[in-house]
This record gives sequence, C-alpha cells and structure tokens, in this order.
Amino acid sequence: MFTHYFKIAFRSLLRKKGYSFINIVGLAVGMACCLAIFQYVSFEYSMDQFHENKHDLYAVIMAGAWGGDEIELGGTYSPQALGPALIEVIPEIQRYARVNPDSPVVSNPADIDRVFEEDEVLYVDPVFLEMFTFPLIQGNLMNSLNPGTALISQSAAQKYFGNTDPVGQVLNVAGNITKSFTVTGVFEDVPPNSQLQFNMLFPVDDLLQEGQYFEEQENGWSFNNFVTYIQLVPGSNRESIDEKMTEVLMEHRGEILRERNFKQRLYAQPLLDIYLNDQVETFIGQTGSYRTVYFFIIIGLMTLLIAMVNYVNLATARALDRAREVGVRKVNGAERRQLMYQFFLESALTNLIAFTIAVAIIELFQPVISNLWGIQFFENIWMNPWLLGAFFSIFLVSTLLAGLYPAVVLSAFKPVSVLKGKIDSSFSQLWLRKGLVVLQFSAAVVLICGTMVVFNQLDYMRNMDLGLDLEQVITIPGPRIVPEGTDLAASRTIFVDELRRQSDVRQVATSWALPGIGFNWNGASLWRAEEGENRAIQSVATYIDSSFISLYDLELIAGRNFDETSTPFGAASPSDILLNETAVRTLGFVTPDEALGHPLKMGTGDSFDVIVVGVLKDFNWTSAHSPQQNIIFGYTQAGGHISVRADVSNLPATIASIQSLYRDMFPGNVFRYDFADETFGAQYQTDQQFASLFTIFAGLAILIACLGLFGLATFTAQQRTKEIGVRKVLGASVPSLFALLSKDFLKLVLIAIIIASPLAYFIMQRWLEEFAYRIEIGIGLLALVGLLIVIIAIISVSYQSIQAAMMNPVNSLRSE
Repeated sequence: MFTHYFKIAFRSLLRKKGYSFINIVGLAVGMACCLAIFQYVSFEYSMDQFHENKHDLYAVIMAGAWGGDEIELGGTYSPQALGPALIEVIPEIQRYARVNPDSPVVSNPADIDRVFEEDEVLYVDPVFLEMFTFPLIQGNLMNSLNPGTALISQSAAQKYFGNTDPVGQVLNVAGNITKSFTVTGVFEDVPPNSQLQFNMLFPVDDLLQEGQYFEEQENGWSFNNFVTYIQLVPGSNRESIDEKMTEVLMEHRGEILRERNFKQRLYAQPLLDIYLNDQVETFIGQTGSYRTVYFFIIIGLMTLLIAMVNYVNLATARALDRAREVGVRKVNGAERRQLMYQFFLESALTNLIAFTIAVAIIELFQPVISNLWGIQFFENIWMNPWLLGAFFSIFLVSTLLAGLYPAVVLSAFKPVSVLKGKIDSSFSQLWLRKGLVVLQFSAAVVLICGTMVVFNQLDYMRNMDLGLDLEQVITIPGPRIVPEGTDLAASRTIFVDELRRQSDVRQVATSWALPGIGFNWNGASLWRAEEGENRAIQSVATYIDSSFISLYDLELIAGRNFDETSTPFGAASPSDILLNETAVRTLGFVTPDEALGHPLKMGTGDSFDVIVVGVLKDFNWTSAHSPQQNIIFGYTQAGGHISVRADVSNLPATIASIQSLYRDMFPGNVFRYDFADETFGAQYQTDQQFASLFTIFAGLAILIACLGLFGLATFTAQQRTKEIGVRKVLGASVPSLFALLSKDFLKLVLIAIIIASPLAYFIMQRWLEEFAYRIEIGIGLLALVGLLIVIIAIISVSYQSIQAAMMNPVNSLRSE
C-alpha cells in the first residue's frame, strides 16, 4: 500500500514540476538556514561543557556601588589575596585557582629565529589543571607549575621546538615578568568551545614574587587584577557561600570601604552561566551574547516557517486540481484515513528531498559557514547527538506542519460536490491562504526593517564624531626585552627621539593605553579633597606624554596640556592630571575653568593628591556600546605604546624604515604595528558579523517568501485564464489586467506592513538599547521598508501577471 502511495506522490511531484521546484527549493533553503543557525546555537551552548567538574566550578564576582545605590551585577575581577582567604574559612570551597593574563615576548634561547609575541598566556595556581579539564599529553600533573616551570600546548610545542621533545627545554619570557622557564609538560590544544583560550601556563607564584605590578599593597587586597575560580562541594548552598565570601571581604576591606561609603559584595557565578551572560563583565576569556543567540534562533524558525507556509499555500491553491482526484478516489472506495496518509506521504517525500538538499548545502559550505560565524566548529555536526536530534526534529516538524492542513482539508472534500466542480464556500473564500501570505510578509517586513536598522546603526557608529583623530596613525607596542643593565624607559625615549628625526614621520607620542583597547586603571576613585572619600566618583585612567593630545587632535577647552615640567603620575604629590568634561561635571564643577588647580585626591588604597591642569572636550575612547566615562589622563614620559602620525604617500617605505630602526635598537623583540583606526574599528567586529549574518538570513527568508508569492501568482494567472481572455476581448488593456491580477496580493502585503511595522519597531528598539549612542527609528525608515516590500512583491508577481495579461485571448478562451 505504501509503495502505491509513494508512486502517486512521486508522480504528483513530477506532474507539477514548477510547484514542486518552488516547494523543494523553499523548504531546502529554509531548512539549511535553520540547520546552520542550530549548529551555531549548539556551539554557543557547548561552551565549557567538556569540563568534568563543570557543575561545581564558579567564578567569584565582585560587585559594588557608591553610597545608597543598589548593587548590580559586577565583574570577574578580584584581588590576589581573595582565594587564599576564602579557602581558609569556607569549608564548602574545595579548591581555588587565580588566573592572570599576559602578552609577553617568548623565545627559544637555543633558536634565535623562534621569537614570538604571545597573546594567550595565563599565570595560574598549580591546582588549575585539577579543577579544569585540559589534559596533559606529556609530563606529570603533580610536578607541573612549580616556580620556574611552564606548561605549553601542542601547537606551542611545535612552534617553538619543532619535532624536538619540549619537556626539559627552556623558554625565555619578557612580559609582566622577565624570566626563563623550564617546560615540564604539554597539554592538548584548548578546544574552541572554552572561555579561556591559552597556549602557555606559568606559575602565579612567579608573577606575585617578581611581577612589577603586583606589589603587596594592603596585603594583596588593593588591586582587582585576577580572576578567582572556586570549586564547591557538590550540593553546597550558594546563597550561604555568597554571604560568607562577602563577610571575608568585609573583614579585610570593610573599614576602607565604609570610609569611602562604598558597598561591595561577592557572589559565586556558575562557570556555565558566564559566557552568554552580558550582565557580567569578564576580565579575561571569550564572551558571547544570549540576545544574539535568541535573535538567530528566531530568524531560523521564521525562515523555516515561511518555507512551510509556502508549501501549505501552494497545496491549498491547488485544491481544485486535487479535488477531482479526491472525488474519484472516494467514489472508488478510498477512506479519508487513506487519503490523509497519501497527502502526508507527499509532504514527507517533498520534505525528505528538501532535507537531503539542505544537509548537502551544510556539508558543502561548512568552511564558509564557519567563517561567517567566526567560529571554528570543534566537531563534525553528525557526531553531536543534540544537533542530530535537532536536525531530524526539523524534518519531522516540517513534514507534519506542512502536510497537516492539506491532508485534513483535501481529504474532507465530498465526492459529489467536487465532481460537479463545487467546493465548500468557506474554503473558496481563501481566508487561510490570505492569512498565510500576510504572515509571510509580516515576517519579511520585520527582517527587512531589522537589516536596515542594524546597518544604519553600524554606519552611525563608524562615522560618529569621536572627538579624536585616528587617521594616518600607526601604533607600535614598545619593546619588552633590552640588554641587561639597560633602562627600558630610557630605551623607549631614545627610540621616540630617533623616530622624530625621520622625514616621513610627522608626530610621535607615547601612552600606556590606546583608543579602542581600554584603560590602565578601571574603577579609579577620584574626589574633591574638601568633600572626603565618601563623595568619590568612579573613573578610568591612563597615562600619556605631552605629545599625545596634539597627535590625536584632542580639544583642550580649559587649562593647558602636559609639558616636560609636569609631574609624572604617581611619582610625586600632587601629580598633574587632565580630565574630560564628563569627569568635571560629575565632580560637581559648574565650569571647566572652576576645576583648574582644584585639589583632588585619587586612589583605591592609600590615596594621593592630584591637581587638574587642563580639561578636554569629551571624546569617545571606547565603542558606542559604552556611555561616556569619567576619564583621567596622568603624565608619563615614556609609555609602553608608541603612536606615530606618518606621511601616507609612501607608507610601505615609512613602515620599513621604522621596522629597521626598531630591530636595530631592540634585537630579540617582535616588531608589530597596527593602524589606530583599525584597532578602534575592531571593537565593532562582532556587530559587523551580526549585521552580515542577519542580512544573509533575512535575504534568504525574503527570497523564500517571494518564491511562494511567485507560485501563487502563477496559479492565480492559470485559474483566471478564461476571465482574462473575456476581458481582453471586451477591450481591457494590459496595464489594467496587470493591476487586476496584482491588486489582491498587494492588499495582503499592505496589511502585512501595517501589522508588522509596530512589531519591527519594538524588536529593533530593544536591540538598540545595547548601545549608549544609537540611531532613532523614525517613520521615514518604516515607510522606506514598506515601499521596499511593496516593490519586492510587485517584482515577484509581475512576470506571471504580465505574461497572462499579454496572452492571446483566443488561446485563453480555448484553455478551458
């Protein structure tokens, strides 16, 4: 019996090749989009799932607020003394591991050509590898990460030692500390679905003992420059542990915090609830966004829904053709149940062909899909049970939903009525078909509106006035390695002086941070000396030389710039500082001039005096996601980042000249340069990726909707062939016939625009809330979207409508 059903279903597909093509292509594209998105979602939710202790691992989060403000979610930063203090008094904590990142220059002293600047290096406690699952393939865990030792990845072992056994070899490191380390083990390359990405592990004890920025101020409680992970006893009460951790913090820092009128608390954040949680500021590691995941899930489901709506629409449109078939079969004794089997089998066959094509698309374009997502998928999609279940669920749901209505409706036709050419009037009103067209194009309106808003926002961010000039600026990291006995700061100063002598170099400046890559000091407390620390404001700070303001074209609206007589930041009291307008207002000064020369205090532990010598017009140091901050510039004579404004008429020669000078002066260092505008623009890489993907999937969804509209227009033109012939004989013109055939579809599209515009506005307004600086969604943009969707609809139906209108009326009247 089923063989018979299958033959009929196959013949039905072949008999109506045009409709079959539209259905299969639409479903295949919709399924492929959905499968690609589910693959991405699976990857995002797999983050850190491979750790054996994943359910017991937590990051300690530190949150705080000034005065009477409510404490909100904080970040993963914590002081170096926190871990040891917690494990002493909280029995539910089994282990702790502190983590601190570095980007040192690493070299193999036995091979002078193997020198690299590493961006993925972590200093950790030895217990780190007992808490997290990063298997060793060489070496003994018990002897690893003792002072002076290192663990490296398989890739790093090949990179530095080739085919030589790396265990027992030496690596020279110049970063937060300068030291030689002996390799004692090799671990498997960290999988891409790990928040923490690293190629090398060094002992945190070495960093604490020798690191230049890790002095034991306040017994290790003053600087929040570590991430502290803890492993809890299974079944522990987290609320109780949060309270105990906060008590430990207050025991060591409570007096200082109370003096500042600053509330602070600690809580344990599950490791598995950090990556997609944009309410937690991450100090290190990869981050994602649950909003982005949800957006793409919705887009994938909408695309599949549009494809299934096409199938249902075309199936019901062909009801009259199939009605006679149903009538004949019923007269010959077919039961309704058998007819439903038949139509479900046709749906299954169509979906099976579409599903096969969709899987082929996914397999064929797997590298392209990985590149689009910016993700190197870590396993074959067919090895993931969750993905396999999702794929076959899509197939089953698509088969059932696409085939349910046609099976129920077509199998219910009465044989006497359909053989006479009569169909129930409620069906003839086509209310469902019209509703589905409205649903399709409502989704299309939302997607087109979303695409336009995303690109307008991206364009706005790229072209907004930053208040600083990044064009034609080359940035160079300062050297990490200098000969023994040579002063590093003095070497940087000599290098800068030599750069200024080069003919193609216009300006040179140094700083300890750069636009687009954060500040040196986040959460710096700043207050007016006469008001006390309890009125402090939170600020961000970095250190610049006297040429920085001029090179980046920052506007000084009061006071003066730094000069060679300025007091270097922290070297003496009071230190000279520059503030931006926002910091001046937040401190309570009415005008920028009022802040000049005013005594201020700054610090997180022992405070020191600072004095404002100049005020800068507000500028954007970070992306449009972040609101304007209270910015402090301190003075330094030789920062670790060197900015060069150069003549771009012969840029390759200029860069080559700078590189030659750098290598001559700093042998053993890696020369690397970036362009300041590209560094700043890299902050929008995720937004650009989101915009590109959104556009691709939205475009495919709209294409599927247009295919469905084309199919309906084709069917409508065929059904009204005789009517068109009569009208042409009576003198109807081609434009009037085109309008006649198109107006019903355009009415549905206009209804879709009216329904979907408020929904699109609401959804995209919520998305824009992620940005501190954003566009406004005006009536003009919505009107443009409406016009665009009308044009798309007209194009979709125009070919069949014009072809039908231009048909010879003699042939039209003979068609029936």
